[in-house]
Amino acid sequence: MRQFSLRRLFWAGPLATILAIVAVLVYYYITKAFGENYRIPLTSDATLLHPMPPAMPLLAVLIVGLLASLFFGLLVRFSSAPAIVFLSVAVAALVLSFGGSLYLPVSALHTKILLAGMNILAGVILVGGILLGSQKRVTPSAASSRNLAP
Repeated sequence: MRQFSLRRLFWAGPLATILAIVAVLVYYYITKAFGENYRIPLTSDATLLHPMPPAMPLLAVLIVGLLASLFFGLLVRFSSAPAIVFLSVAVAALVLSFGGSLYLPVSALHTKILLAGMNILAGVILVGGILLGSQKRVTPSAASSRNLAP
């Protein structure tokens, strides 16, 4: 059973968020360099498409990353199996996030697919960074002493 440290999460959560923001912005600009305009409806009139500003994915990842870190911190504090609960909620949130990008009213299919890819990229980095970065380090002597039979 893996153990997690709130002290390590204090650094792992923001670091994973920053890494996810950088990765999403690199993804955004690479796809824009290949010709994607990310034209989405930004006003109440869903038929008018405007280019998506880079601040939108940046803010979305920032908010989700900080909320995920806070949520995992609460799970570490109050749950007996924080990783299982966190992964279950993260997968459900990822599936639900496809609803936003795949059901844009008049955007092109390739834009919807690229936005879904952006969600996957951010989700994998955030969840992986939070889970791996907040694990307690187990010393070899402590691990071997637990394996000894009495």
